[in-house]
Amino acid sequence: MGRLPVRPKIDLVFKKIFSENDNILKALISAAINIPIEDIEDMRLGNTEILPQDVVNKFCRLDLKVIMKGKIIDIEIQLSDQGSFQNRALYYWARLFSSSLNKGNDFKSLPEAIVISFVDFDLFGHSNYHSHFVLKETERNELLTDKLSIHFFELSKIPKEIDQNNRIEPWLKLIGAETYEELYELDKVDNSEIKEALSYVKNLNSDDKFKERLDMYEDAVLNEISALNHARFEGMEQGVEKGIKEMVNAMRKRGMSEEEINEIIKLSDKK
Repeated sequence: MGRLPVRPKIDLVFKKIFSENDNILKALISAAINIPIEDIEDMRLGNTEILPQDVVNKFCRLDLKVIMKGKIIDIEIQLSDQGSFQNRALYYWARLFSSSLNKGNDFKSLPEAIVISFVDFDLFGHSNYHSHFVLKETERNELLTDKLSIHFFELSKIPKEIDQNNRIEPWLKLIGAETYEELYELDKVDNSEIKEALSYVKNLNSDDKFKERLDMYEDAVLNEISALNHARFEGMEQGVEKGIKEMVNAMRKRGMSEEEINEIIKLSDKK
């Protein structure tokens, strides 16, 4: 058994699973924002196609945009903490909300804009895996508008033993699955959409062509990280060199001798 080569939480895999299966996408949305699945009518997806360049470009966004009656939803997954993720989620919401007002329409026609983020790191300092933010007055707890809704699901905080009566927990377990054993545990869940998703994930893990494509993508991710780290290191070196030059110039302006300056630099290097 062992580790899954194709893990649902990899963004390329996540998008493929949920963009190609309307039933399981509806079930995921229904569980995530706690609405009846029957309420998800006239659903359509934007940016569903996974283009060839997505496989070698880490910086493309592999999110899902879902448009339905009265709501517009952005769904994404993030595996690493790159800092300020809360601000990033708010930015995505703002862009989603502002783009939903069609020319000629008034503000009453604006849909509820919802961002759903699945993250694989500790985002908030508590044990809850789900955090839901809306816009309220601080003292009266009065809702300003029902148009803002941001959900965070922290995969690292999923209970080991999930509650099958909690609709979102089997989905979180599936998305966060690392091993075949975790997939087989979900076989016990009495949910047709979960079973459909399980079957799809198992098929992807048997698809050699897709596994090869995924290897290319993960190699591209590693190359991007390596390039960024190298650039950051070079930038730090250049910054140190610049700082030393400025310090030396400042000491010279104060009338210090070259011997004194060299002695101070030597002492700084030893620290």
